Amino acid sequence: MTYEELNAKIMEWAHERRIDEADPRVEFMKMAEELGELSSAYNKQKRAKLVDSIGDLQIALLIFSKLVGVDHHAAMEKAYQEISSCHGKTTAAGVFIKESDLDD
Repeated sequence: MTYEELNAKIMEWAHERRIDEADPRVEFMKMAEELGELSSAYNKQKRAKLVDSIGDLQIALLIFSKLVGVDHHAAMEKAYQEISSCHGKTTAAGVFIKESDLDD
């Protein structure tokens, strides 16, 4: 299924349940809840729950984006355009530090 097809199905699901008309703060709290579940699944090394939580968080983010009038796909493209030209270094722990934030 393409991104567009999946997005349409998710939005249809949200519309049928009137979630697409909700207060964005409710969906924001849903994202926080899903992030907590994702953290728990990762920390407990529960693979199936990890996959489920990632999907749930993405769905909540898509719905939140719609509620606040942000095109999720366009936001990802913009973010990628910004990071694609970032230079810096990655620490041994895997943390990327932008060149502008590196100490001399």
